[in-house]
Amino acid sequence: MEEAERSDFAARYHAVVAATWSDPDKERMLLRDPAALLAEHGIGVPTGTVIEVVRDRPVTSDALDSQIRAWEAIADGGALRLLIPHPERFEATDLTEEELDSLVAGLGHPALSDVPR
Repeated sequence: MEEAERSDFAARYHAVVAATWSDPDKERMLLRDPAALLAEHGIGVPTGTVIEVVRDRPVTSDALDSQIRAWEAIADGGALRLLIPHPERFEATDLTEEELDSLVAGLGHPALSDVPR
């Protein structure tokens, strides 16, 4: 897969994941007809492809690469293992006045420094 195709697939795949996390109707659609949900987001799956939905696993550094490989391998095996990872949650914590002042001043918060943007 060329870089442009890879970027396009990644954007569409992430849209599918985000839709299932944020919209209960899309989550039901994922369970009822995953091919239709993928098609709705521009990811075509050949008719007759068996789609196994794997849910609620943590995101790993190679998740996107493995999803791309799975999508590319549909033609060989007629099956797709579709990973919908578990959404990462942030723990709510109380901030000290000093931490709140840093956030308001735009300096950030040490606990959020490793959060991807």
